[in-house]
Amino acid sequence: MIADKDNSNRKKQSLVEPHNSGQSLLSSKIAKSDLRKKQTDKNQHKGLIIICLLVLVFFGLLIILIYKLPDSPELPEDEELKPIDSANIETVLEFSAHDANRYFPFANQLVYLSQDQIILKNHAGKDIYQEQIDFERPVGVFNANYFVAGDRNSGKIIVLDNHSKKFSLHLDGRFAGAYFGGDEFLAIVEENSDQPGFVHIIKLQTGEKMLMIQFVESGYPLAVSFSNNLDYFDVLLTNIKGSMIQPIIKRYDLSGNPIGQKLPDDHPFLYGKITHDPNNNIVLSSTSNILVLNLEQEKPLASYSPGKVYEIASGTKLTAFASTHIEGNLQIVEWDPAKQVFNEKEIEIGTLIDNFTYSADYIAFNDNNKVKVIDCNNGNLILDQAVTGDIVRIGINSNQIILITEQGVKILSL
Repeated sequence: MIADKDNSNRKKQSLVEPHNSGQSLLSSKIAKSDLRKKQTDKNQHKGLIIICLLVLVFFGLLIILIYKLPDSPELPEDEELKPIDSANIETVLEFSAHDANRYFPFANQLVYLSQDQIILKNHAGKDIYQEQIDFERPVGVFNANYFVAGDRNSGKIIVLDNHSKKFSLHLDGRFAGAYFGGDEFLAIVEENSDQPGFVHIIKLQTGEKMLMIQFVESGYPLAVSFSNNLDYFDVLLTNIKGSMIQPIIKRYDLSGNPIGQKLPDDHPFLYGKITHDPNNNIVLSSTSNILVLNLEQEKPLASYSPGKVYEIASGTKLTAFASTHIEGNLQIVEWDPAKQVFNEKEIEIGTLIDNFTYSADYIAFNDNNKVKVIDCNNGNLILDQAVTGDIVRIGINSNQIILITEQGVKILSL
Protein backbone atom coordinates (compact mmCIF):
# COMPACT_ATOMS: atom_id res chain seq x y z
CA MET A 1 0.00 0.00 0.00
CA ILE A 2 2.90 2.31 0.75
CA ALA A 3 4.38 1.47 -2.67
CA ASP A 4 1.05 2.12 -4.40
CA LYS A 5 0.77 5.44 -2.61
CA ASP A 6 4.26 6.44 -3.73
CA ASN A 7 3.45 5.41 -7.27
CA SER A 8 0.26 7.36 -7.13
CA ASN A 9 2.07 10.44 -5.91
CA ARG A 10 4.68 10.10 -8.67
CA LYS A 11 1.90 9.87 -11.31
CA LYS A 12 0.23 13.00 -9.93
CA GLN A 13 3.55 14.76 -9.95
CA SER A 14 4.21 13.68 -13.50
CA LEU A 15 0.76 14.99 -14.53
CA VAL A 16 1.33 18.34 -12.87
CA GLU A 17 4.82 18.99 -14.13
CA PRO A 18 4.01 19.18 -17.85
CA HIS A 19 1.26 21.76 -17.04
CA ASN A 20 3.65 23.94 -15.03
CA SER A 21 6.23 23.72 -17.83
CA GLY A 22 3.65 25.12 -20.33
CA GLN A 23 2.87 28.04 -18.06
CA SER A 24 6.55 28.87 -17.79
CA LEU A 25 6.93 28.87 -21.57
CA LEU A 26 3.93 31.18 -22.02
CA SER A 27 5.22 33.47 -19.29
CA SER A 28 8.58 33.60 -21.02
CA LYS A 29 6.96 34.53 -24.34
CA ILE A 30 4.85 37.21 -22.70
CA ALA A 31 7.89 38.64 -21.00
CA LYS A 32 9.80 38.76 -24.28
CA SER A 33 6.79 40.35 -26.02
CA ASP A 34 6.57 43.02 -23.33
CA LEU A 35 10.23 43.74 -23.79
CA ARG A 36 9.89 44.10 -27.55
CA LYS A 37 6.81 46.33 -27.10
CA LYS A 38 8.69 48.59 -24.75
CA GLN A 39 11.56 48.83 -27.21
CA THR A 40 9.13 49.57 -30.10
CA ASP A 41 7.30 52.26 -28.08
CA LYS A 42 10.62 53.78 -27.24
CA ASN A 43 11.65 53.83 -30.93
CA GLN A 44 8.27 55.34 -32.00
CA HIS A 45 8.62 58.05 -29.40
CA LYS A 46 12.06 58.91 -30.74
CA GLY A 47 10.63 59.00 -34.33
CA LEU A 48 7.86 61.42 -33.34
CA ILE A 49 10.37 63.71 -31.69
CA ILE A 50 12.48 63.71 -34.88
CA ILE A 51 9.41 64.46 -37.10
CA CYS A 52 8.35 67.36 -34.86
CA LEU A 53 11.86 68.77 -35.00
CA LEU A 54 11.87 68.53 -38.81
CA VAL A 55 8.47 70.30 -39.01
CA LEU A 56 9.70 73.11 -36.78
CA VAL A 57 12.83 73.50 -38.89
CA PHE A 58 10.72 73.62 -42.10
CA PHE A 59 8.41 76.36 -40.78
CA GLY A 60 11.39 78.29 -39.46
CA LEU A 61 13.02 78.25 -42.89
CA LEU A 62 9.69 79.23 -44.52
CA ILE A 63 9.29 82.24 -42.22
CA ILE A 64 12.83 83.36 -42.96
CA LEU A 65 12.21 83.01 -46.72
CA ILE A 66 8.98 85.03 -46.58
CA TYR A 67 10.64 87.72 -44.50
CA LYS A 68 13.45 88.09 -47.02
CA LEU A 69 11.12 88.34 -50.06
CA PRO A 70 10.97 91.85 -51.61
CA ASP A 71 7.82 93.92 -51.09
CA SER A 72 5.16 93.66 -53.82
CA PRO A 73 5.30 96.62 -56.21
CA GLU A 74 2.42 99.10 -55.91
CA LEU A 75 0.13 99.02 -58.93
CA PRO A 76 -0.70 102.35 -60.56
CA GLU A 77 -4.16 103.64 -59.80
CA ASP A 78 -6.71 102.96 -62.50
CA GLU A 79 -10.09 104.61 -62.30
CA GLU A 80 -11.74 101.69 -64.08
CA LEU A 81 -10.42 99.24 -61.49
CA LYS A 82 -11.91 101.08 -58.54
CA PRO A 83 -15.18 99.64 -57.24
CA ILE A 84 -18.24 101.71 -57.99
CA ASP A 85 -19.93 102.93 -54.85
CA SER A 86 -23.65 102.51 -54.48
CA ALA A 87 -25.71 105.66 -54.77
CA ASN A 88 -27.97 106.82 -51.96
CA ILE A 89 -31.58 105.89 -52.71
CA GLU A 90 -34.52 107.88 -51.39
CA THR A 91 -38.15 106.91 -51.98
CA VAL A 92 -40.05 110.20 -52.24
CA LEU A 93 -43.46 108.99 -53.40
CA GLU A 94 -45.23 105.64 -53.29
CA PHE A 95 -48.01 104.40 -55.57
CA SER A 96 -49.33 101.20 -57.13
CA ALA A 97 -47.91 99.49 -60.22
CA HIS A 98 -51.12 100.48 -62.05
CA ASP A 99 -50.25 104.20 -61.72
CA ALA A 100 -46.55 103.82 -62.51
CA ASN A 101 -47.03 104.17 -66.29
CA ARG A 102 -48.87 107.45 -65.75
CA TYR A 103 -45.94 109.23 -64.06
CA PHE A 104 -43.15 111.04 -65.91
CA PRO A 105 -39.94 112.52 -64.42
CA PHE A 106 -39.87 116.22 -65.30
CA ALA A 107 -36.71 117.97 -64.01
CA ASN A 108 -37.23 118.25 -60.22
CA GLN A 109 -40.95 117.61 -60.61
CA LEU A 110 -43.36 114.93 -61.79
CA VAL A 111 -46.18 114.85 -64.32
CA TYR A 112 -49.15 112.55 -63.89
CA LEU A 113 -50.79 111.98 -67.29
CA SER A 114 -53.86 109.81 -67.82
CA GLN A 115 -56.82 109.80 -70.20
CA ASP A 116 -58.82 112.16 -68.01
CA GLN A 117 -56.32 114.42 -66.22
CA ILE A 118 -52.87 115.95 -66.27
CA ILE A 119 -51.23 116.98 -62.99
CA LEU A 120 -47.94 118.74 -62.32
CA LYS A 121 -46.56 117.60 -58.94
CA ASN A 122 -43.49 118.10 -56.82
CA HIS A 123 -41.52 115.10 -55.60
CA ALA A 124 -43.52 115.00 -52.38
CA GLY A 125 -46.67 114.41 -54.44
CA LYS A 126 -48.20 117.85 -53.86
CA ASP A 127 -50.21 119.17 -56.83
CA ILE A 128 -48.86 122.31 -58.51
CA TYR A 129 -51.22 122.35 -61.50
CA GLN A 130 -54.14 120.12 -62.40
CA GLU A 131 -56.48 119.98 -65.41
CA GLN A 132 -59.20 117.61 -66.56
CA ILE A 133 -58.60 116.35 -70.12
CA ASP A 134 -60.10 113.92 -72.63
CA PHE A 135 -57.25 111.94 -74.24
CA GLU A 136 -57.64 108.51 -75.79
CA ARG A 137 -53.93 107.62 -76.13
CA PRO A 138 -51.90 110.10 -74.06
CA VAL A 139 -48.16 110.39 -74.69
CA GLY A 140 -45.56 112.66 -73.11
CA VAL A 141 -42.45 114.32 -74.58
CA PHE A 142 -40.29 116.60 -72.44
CA ASN A 143 -36.98 118.35 -71.90
CA ALA A 144 -35.71 120.06 -68.75
CA ASN A 145 -38.17 122.99 -68.91
CA TYR A 146 -41.17 121.95 -71.01
CA PHE A 147 -43.53 118.99 -71.03
CA VAL A 148 -45.67 118.24 -74.11
CA ALA A 149 -48.72 116.05 -73.57
CA GLY A 150 -50.34 114.88 -76.80
CA ASP A 151 -53.17 112.57 -77.77
CA ARG A 152 -52.07 109.98 -80.32
CA ASN A 153 -55.66 109.55 -81.50
CA SER A 154 -56.43 113.26 -81.85
CA GLY A 155 -54.79 116.64 -82.31
CA LYS A 156 -55.07 117.74 -78.68
CA ILE A 157 -51.84 119.09 -77.19
CA ILE A 158 -51.04 120.64 -73.78
CA VAL A 159 -47.66 122.22 -72.99
CA LEU A 160 -46.54 122.70 -69.37
CA ASP A 161 -43.57 124.57 -67.99
CA ASN A 162 -42.18 124.15 -64.46
CA HIS A 163 -44.98 126.25 -62.94
CA SER A 164 -48.24 125.66 -64.78
CA LYS A 165 -49.77 125.21 -68.21
CA LYS A 166 -47.95 127.26 -70.83
CA PHE A 167 -50.42 126.85 -73.72
CA SER A 168 -52.54 124.31 -75.56
CA LEU A 169 -52.99 123.49 -79.25
CA HIS A 170 -55.37 121.55 -81.42
CA LEU A 171 -54.37 119.97 -84.72
CA ASP A 172 -56.73 118.93 -87.51
CA GLY A 173 -55.07 115.52 -87.69
CA ARG A 174 -53.35 113.39 -85.06
CA PHE A 175 -50.38 114.16 -82.88
CA ALA A 176 -47.38 112.13 -84.17
CA GLY A 177 -44.35 113.57 -82.35
CA ALA A 178 -42.71 116.60 -80.76
CA TYR A 179 -39.09 117.80 -81.08
CA PHE A 180 -37.44 120.61 -79.13
CA GLY A 181 -35.22 123.34 -80.47
CA GLY A 182 -33.67 124.16 -77.11
CA ASP A 183 -36.09 126.21 -75.04
CA GLU A 184 -37.09 128.40 -78.00
CA PHE A 185 -38.84 126.24 -80.56
CA LEU A 186 -41.06 123.21 -80.71
CA ALA A 187 -41.58 121.15 -83.87
CA ILE A 188 -44.75 119.06 -83.97
CA VAL A 189 -45.42 116.37 -86.57
CA GLU A 190 -49.06 116.02 -87.55
CA GLU A 191 -50.40 112.83 -89.07
CA ASN A 192 -53.45 113.07 -91.31
CA SER A 193 -55.06 110.16 -93.15
CA ASP A 194 -56.61 112.42 -95.81
CA GLN A 195 -53.55 114.57 -96.52
CA PRO A 196 -49.77 114.25 -96.48
CA GLY A 197 -48.03 114.94 -93.18
CA PHE A 198 -47.45 118.38 -91.70
CA VAL A 199 -44.70 119.91 -89.55
CA HIS A 200 -45.62 122.83 -87.27
CA ILE A 201 -42.98 125.12 -85.75
CA ILE A 202 -44.12 126.69 -82.47
CA LYS A 203 -42.56 129.40 -80.29
CA LEU A 204 -42.29 127.87 -76.83
CA GLN A 205 -42.45 131.19 -74.98
CA THR A 206 -45.77 132.24 -76.47
CA GLY A 207 -47.33 129.18 -78.10
CA GLU A 208 -47.42 131.07 -81.43
CA LYS A 209 -47.42 128.98 -84.61
CA MET A 210 -44.52 130.27 -86.70
CA LEU A 211 -44.68 127.84 -89.63
CA MET A 212 -46.73 125.04 -91.06
CA ILE A 213 -45.05 122.99 -93.79
CA GLN A 214 -46.93 120.39 -95.80
CA PHE A 215 -45.14 117.64 -97.71
CA VAL A 216 -47.27 116.88 -100.74
CA GLU A 217 -44.88 114.82 -102.84
CA SER A 218 -41.77 114.33 -100.73
CA GLY A 219 -43.08 111.64 -98.43
CA TYR A 220 -44.14 111.26 -94.83
CA PRO A 221 -42.34 113.30 -92.11
CA LEU A 222 -40.89 111.15 -89.33
CA ALA A 223 -38.71 113.45 -87.21
CA VAL A 224 -37.25 116.96 -86.94
CA SER A 225 -33.91 118.24 -85.65
CA PHE A 226 -32.80 121.83 -85.13
CA SER A 227 -29.24 122.97 -85.77
CA ASN A 228 -26.95 123.69 -82.83
CA ASN A 229 -27.34 127.45 -83.37
CA LEU A 230 -31.10 127.17 -83.94
CA ASP A 231 -30.83 128.94 -87.30
CA TYR A 232 -32.40 126.15 -89.38
CA PHE A 233 -34.03 122.75 -88.98
CA ASP A 234 -33.91 119.47 -90.90
CA VAL A 235 -36.92 117.25 -91.52
CA LEU A 236 -36.46 113.51 -91.97
CA LEU A 237 -38.97 111.97 -94.36
CA THR A 238 -39.49 108.56 -95.90
CA ASN A 239 -40.86 107.69 -99.32
CA ILE A 240 -41.40 104.54 -101.31
CA LYS A 241 -39.38 104.45 -104.52
CA GLY A 242 -40.58 101.39 -106.41
CA SER A 243 -40.15 98.62 -103.86
CA MET A 244 -37.38 100.43 -101.96
CA ILE A 245 -37.52 102.75 -98.95
CA GLN A 246 -36.07 106.14 -99.77
CA PRO A 247 -34.97 108.42 -96.91
CA ILE A 248 -35.15 112.15 -97.62
CA ILE A 249 -33.78 115.10 -95.65
CA LYS A 250 -35.15 118.58 -96.27
CA ARG A 251 -33.67 121.71 -94.70
CA TYR A 252 -35.57 124.93 -93.94
CA ASP A 253 -34.69 128.25 -92.40
CA LEU A 254 -36.88 129.68 -89.65
CA SER A 255 -38.90 131.62 -92.20
CA GLY A 256 -39.94 128.36 -93.84
CA ASN A 257 -37.76 128.72 -96.94
CA PRO A 258 -36.24 125.45 -98.28
CA ILE A 259 -32.45 125.73 -98.29
CA GLY A 260 -31.30 122.19 -99.06
CA GLN A 261 -32.18 118.56 -99.65
CA LYS A 262 -30.41 115.21 -99.43
CA LEU A 263 -31.42 111.77 -100.75
CA PRO A 264 -28.99 109.09 -99.51
CA ASP A 265 -30.12 106.49 -102.06
CA ASP A 266 -27.23 104.14 -101.27
CA HIS A 267 -28.55 103.70 -97.71
CA PRO A 268 -32.20 102.63 -98.09
CA PHE A 269 -32.96 102.14 -94.39
CA LEU A 270 -36.06 103.19 -92.49
CA TYR A 271 -34.37 105.86 -90.39
CA GLY A 272 -36.48 106.93 -87.45
CA LYS A 273 -34.29 109.51 -85.74
CA ILE A 274 -32.38 112.56 -86.90
CA THR A 275 -29.97 114.70 -84.91
CA HIS A 276 -26.84 116.82 -85.39
CA ASP A 277 -23.27 116.28 -84.24
CA PRO A 278 -21.18 119.16 -82.76
CA ASN A 279 -20.20 120.20 -86.30
CA ASN A 280 -23.84 120.30 -87.44
CA ASN A 281 -23.44 117.20 -89.60
CA ILE A 282 -26.68 115.27 -89.93
CA VAL A 283 -26.86 111.96 -88.08
CA LEU A 284 -29.57 109.46 -89.02
CA SER A 285 -30.22 106.27 -87.09
CA SER A 286 -32.31 103.19 -87.76
CA THR A 287 -32.51 99.96 -85.78
CA SER A 288 -29.46 98.62 -87.62
CA ASN A 289 -27.61 101.56 -89.16
CA ILE A 290 -26.14 104.97 -88.32
CA LEU A 291 -25.45 107.38 -91.16
CA VAL A 292 -23.55 110.68 -90.95
CA LEU A 293 -23.77 113.11 -93.81
CA ASN A 294 -23.19 116.71 -94.76
CA LEU A 295 -26.00 118.31 -96.72
CA GLU A 296 -23.63 120.09 -99.11
CA GLN A 297 -21.50 117.04 -99.93
CA GLU A 298 -22.51 114.44 -102.47
CA LYS A 299 -21.45 111.40 -100.45
CA PRO A 300 -22.18 110.53 -96.82
CA LEU A 301 -19.30 111.12 -94.42
CA ALA A 302 -19.52 107.73 -92.69
CA SER A 303 -21.84 104.87 -91.89
CA TYR A 304 -21.92 102.30 -89.12
CA SER A 305 -23.83 99.02 -89.42
CA PRO A 306 -23.74 96.82 -86.29
CA GLY A 307 -26.21 94.06 -85.61
CA LYS A 308 -28.54 96.41 -83.75
CA VAL A 309 -28.66 100.07 -82.73
CA TYR A 310 -30.49 100.56 -79.43
CA GLU A 311 -30.27 104.25 -78.57
CA ILE A 312 -28.36 107.36 -79.54
CA ALA A 313 -27.60 110.47 -77.49
CA SER A 314 -26.56 113.81 -78.95
CA GLY A 315 -24.52 116.38 -77.07
CA THR A 316 -20.90 117.43 -76.87
CA LYS A 317 -20.23 113.86 -77.99
CA LEU A 318 -22.55 111.81 -80.13
CA THR A 319 -22.88 108.45 -78.38
CA ALA A 320 -24.76 105.36 -79.51
CA PHE A 321 -25.46 102.03 -77.85
CA ALA A 322 -25.17 99.17 -80.30
CA SER A 323 -24.38 95.47 -80.46
CA THR A 324 -22.34 93.71 -83.11
CA HIS A 325 -24.92 90.92 -83.09
CA ILE A 326 -28.67 91.21 -82.68
CA GLU A 327 -28.58 89.39 -79.33
CA GLY A 328 -24.99 90.31 -78.44
CA ASN A 329 -23.56 92.45 -75.66
CA LEU A 330 -24.00 96.19 -75.96
CA GLN A 331 -21.08 98.51 -76.51
CA ILE A 332 -20.62 102.26 -76.61
CA VAL A 333 -20.02 103.73 -80.04
CA GLU A 334 -18.83 107.35 -80.24
CA TRP A 335 -18.73 109.48 -83.35
CA ASP A 336 -15.57 111.57 -83.76
CA PRO A 337 -16.56 114.54 -85.98
CA ALA A 338 -12.95 115.72 -86.33
CA LYS A 339 -11.60 112.41 -87.65
CA GLN A 340 -15.01 111.38 -89.05
CA VAL A 341 -14.81 107.85 -87.66
CA PHE A 342 -16.82 105.70 -85.28
CA ASN A 343 -14.94 104.50 -82.19
CA GLU A 344 -16.12 101.41 -80.34
CA LYS A 345 -15.61 101.00 -76.61
CA GLU A 346 -16.25 97.75 -74.81
CA ILE A 347 -17.96 98.13 -71.45
CA GLU A 348 -20.05 95.83 -69.28
CA ILE A 349 -23.51 97.25 -69.86
CA GLY A 350 -25.48 94.07 -70.53
CA THR A 351 -27.61 93.13 -73.52
CA LEU A 352 -30.78 95.15 -73.13
CA ILE A 353 -31.98 98.72 -72.59
CA ASP A 354 -35.53 99.29 -71.35
CA ASN A 355 -35.48 103.06 -70.72
CA PHE A 356 -32.94 105.67 -71.71
CA THR A 357 -32.23 109.35 -71.10
CA TYR A 358 -29.27 111.69 -71.11
CA SER A 359 -28.07 115.11 -70.07
CA ALA A 360 -24.90 117.11 -70.74
CA ASP A 361 -23.06 115.12 -68.06
CA TYR A 362 -24.69 111.70 -67.83
CA ILE A 363 -26.34 108.94 -69.81
CA ALA A 364 -28.71 106.84 -67.73
CA PHE A 365 -30.55 103.67 -68.70
CA ASN A 366 -31.96 100.57 -67.10
CA ASP A 367 -32.59 96.88 -67.59
CA ASN A 368 -35.56 95.77 -65.48
CA ASN A 369 -34.68 96.89 -61.92
CA LYS A 370 -31.00 97.68 -62.56
CA VAL A 371 -30.01 101.28 -63.32
CA LYS A 372 -26.69 102.17 -64.98
CA VAL A 373 -25.10 105.59 -65.44
CA ILE A 374 -22.28 106.59 -67.79
CA ASP A 375 -20.15 109.72 -67.43
CA CYS A 376 -20.35 111.61 -70.73
CA ASN A 377 -16.94 113.23 -70.16
CA ASN A 378 -14.93 110.00 -70.18
CA GLY A 379 -17.42 107.35 -71.26
CA ASN A 380 -16.91 105.28 -68.09
CA LEU A 381 -19.65 103.39 -66.30
CA ILE A 382 -19.93 105.09 -62.91
CA LEU A 383 -23.01 103.38 -61.47
CA ASP A 384 -24.46 99.89 -61.80
CA GLN A 385 -27.07 99.36 -59.11
CA ALA A 386 -30.27 97.41 -58.56
CA VAL A 387 -33.35 98.91 -56.91
CA THR A 388 -36.51 97.36 -55.53
CA GLY A 389 -39.26 97.27 -58.13
CA ASP A 390 -38.97 97.28 -61.92
CA ILE A 391 -38.16 100.66 -63.46
CA VAL A 392 -40.83 102.13 -65.74
CA ARG A 393 -39.18 105.47 -66.65
CA ILE A 394 -35.93 107.22 -65.89
CA GLY A 395 -34.91 110.89 -65.78
CA ILE A 396 -31.94 113.10 -64.87
CA ASN A 397 -32.02 116.25 -62.76
CA SER A 398 -28.51 117.68 -62.30
CA ASN A 399 -26.65 114.97 -60.35
CA GLN A 400 -29.83 113.06 -59.46
CA ILE A 401 -31.30 110.07 -61.27
CA ILE A 402 -35.09 110.04 -61.02
CA LEU A 403 -36.64 106.57 -61.24
CA ILE A 404 -40.32 105.88 -61.79
CA THR A 405 -40.71 102.32 -60.52
CA GLU A 406 -43.67 100.03 -60.02
CA GLN A 407 -43.50 100.86 -56.31
CA GLY A 408 -43.03 104.62 -56.48
CA VAL A 409 -40.57 107.40 -57.24
CA LYS A 410 -36.97 106.86 -56.16
CA ILE A 411 -34.11 109.37 -56.35
CA LEU A 412 -30.47 108.29 -56.64
CA SER A 413 -27.89 110.94 -55.79
CA LEU A 414 -24.59 110.52 -57.62
